[in-house]
Amino acid sequence: MLEEAEQSQQSIFCKINIMVTSPVKLWRRQKNTSTLIGKRGKILLWTIIRIPAKSFVDQAPYPVVIVKMQDGENMIGQLVDWQDKDLVIGREVVAVLRRLRTEGIEDVLYYHIKFKPL
Repeated sequence: MLEEAEQSQQSIFCKINIMVTSPVKLWRRQKNTSTLIGKRGKILLWTIIRIPAKSFVDQAPYPVVIVKMQDGENMIGQLVDWQDKDLVIGREVVAVLRRLRTEGIEDVLYYHIKFKPL
């Protein structure tokens, strides 16, 4: 009985790991992304991620910033094309579209808004 339960858990685990998000679902989630590209803001807070999640290991270490956009909205994102001198509160940044990661079986490319110092 115990062995059957363990096999069932392993089976469920395997099914969860191979689930793939459809391109249509990705598009629906990201269809408003184009309205953010090119918007400017200023860094409110920043930190450096040195031990990332498994899917971001190839990018570590990388800075993550909280940005106060010109319209007053706060956004969180990764800072790209940066140098140490760019990690300053008040530094002006612009929202850009960059690859987030490549995912598994179908090599789906995920894009997301990130921030670039000006």
